[in-house]
Amino acid sequence: MKKTGLYLLAGLFIGGMAACEDANDWGYDAAHDRPFRPTQFETVEELPTSVQVSFKGVQDATKYVFEFSKGDSLLFNNIVRTDEVLADTLTPFSESPLVVSTEYRVWFQDLDGTSRYSIRMKGVDERTGRESGYIALCFDTPNEQIFTNVIPGTNSAVLNWDATKEATTIKYGEEVETQPETETTPAVLDTIWAEPVALTSDMQGQLTLEGLKSGTNYIAQIWNNAADEVLRGTYDFRTLGSATAAPIEVKAGDDINALLAGQTGDVTLSFSGDAAYTAGELIVPEGIANLYIAGNMVNGQMPKLTMGKFTFQAPLNNVYVQYVDIVSDGSAQFLVEIGDANFFKNITFEGCNISDVPRSIVRLNSGDAEVEGITISGCLIHNVALSGYGLLNIGKAKSLQSVVIRNNTLWNITDQIIDLRVEVEEFEYTQNTFYNDANTGIPKFFRLDKQPKSITVTSSIFSGPNGGSKTNAGNSDYNWLSYAGCYRTSDLQIDSREFTDARVLSYTAAELFADPDNGDFHFNPDLHFEGDGEAGDSRWWTK
Repeated sequence: MKKTGLYLLAGLFIGGMAACEDANDWGYDAAHDRPFRPTQFETVEELPTSVQVSFKGVQDATKYVFEFSKGDSLLFNNIVRTDEVLADTLTPFSESPLVVSTEYRVWFQDLDGTSRYSIRMKGVDERTGRESGYIALCFDTPNEQIFTNVIPGTNSAVLNWDATKEATTIKYGEEVETQPETETTPAVLDTIWAEPVALTSDMQGQLTLEGLKSGTNYIAQIWNNAADEVLRGTYDFRTLGSATAAPIEVKAGDDINALLAGQTGDVTLSFSGDAAYTAGELIVPEGIANLYIAGNMVNGQMPKLTMGKFTFQAPLNNVYVQYVDIVSDGSAQFLVEIGDANFFKNITFEGCNISDVPRSIVRLNSGDAEVEGITISGCLIHNVALSGYGLLNIGKAKSLQSVVIRNNTLWNITDQIIDLRVEVEEFEYTQNTFYNDANTGIPKFFRLDKQPKSITVTSSIFSGPNGGSKTNAGNSDYNWLSYAGCYRTSDLQIDSREFTDARVLSYTAAELFADPDNGDFHFNPDLHFEGDGEAGDSRWWTK
């Protein structure tokens, strides 16, 4: 009985299995016989002309297909490109035993800036023809910038762009601010556009705009419209000089002080890059409210002005020295020295080359001086303060609002960058390249006797053998000062006060730069310096 019961149970079990198979034997739609679509698809980084995407793998996929549609949001009505990536060429970014859990990352180049794209992808098994479903996303590329720089003049501007980039048209116009109808109505910025300029290959990435107004804000745009209009760069600039007074053209051999004598209000001295000038002591007489020393580039050359110093015979508002190659004749220790009540409210050196000043570019030592700002921007400064005092020396002032040193190359400077013994509202030292060679030493970089109310020191490079001597970041231990975002090369040896939070590089200035002893601070492309495009004077960045 027991044995028969076993056979019976076995028969029932086998019969039951057969019945289950018969009951569930239905067909299926071959159209749905496909791998699962990726479980992850997203952008990692969006640049003006490229995007990096991340995705999880598809089981048995031998390739991945990516389709880009431009100008819509996940509609895919305007497919502009299709890219295929072979699975066996991918390197996992984050590997897993399961393909569907392995993350891959891929870059796609040659996109248009300032554009909306939809992108979808699928996995394909080429051996069977099976394909996964699509997964899609939408993203916007940021603004592109192929302008490398714009050098303004008094009545002109030289536009420079990357000639390897495709572009067909430059548009430019004067920016004007419409007056509000009422006190509560905000002013509106409008643009008066000039006739667009068609670009040709013989321009080689450079165009000079003529007939501009002095002291006026302009905007330039560069476009490519081979298929549709694509904005490839935008640059805002201001022409040199005053908007309210015609420039005084200075010719080689002119007595500059004679040209200034008797002038009142706003005065613009316009110098030409194809000439050299001599001033000795440049005397600014009483009656001048704002002085512009404006250099107009000619064939890439700044006007060269050999002089001793500026002297002010009365207080004035603003002094702008722009795009001039100033070489000290050694007859004065300071390029600008304020020791009495004849002070400026603001002084700016912009885009200049300044060399051979024995001591400081600006020496402020007056208890009467009420100064709003001292600014040095976009300059190349060489062999300054070799007799001491430092680049800027501020011993006395009734008040001082700001000191800004931004986007400069400082080459062979001694004593210190700044000797600041008064209270200042704001001190900024950003995006500068500093280098001292084997013959020039700086014992400290900043002497700040009083803590500035606001201080920013970042995105700068400190480098060089520094005359074989050690240096200090500051004159004292400034526990309130961080050098985050800055870099120090290995050959700049520290005494006792380090650049707190700065990145210390494993290579020397000679390895980092192309030819620093001869003033070429382009980065060595073989190093792939991580600060390229962020730190130091932007003129040396890889374009």
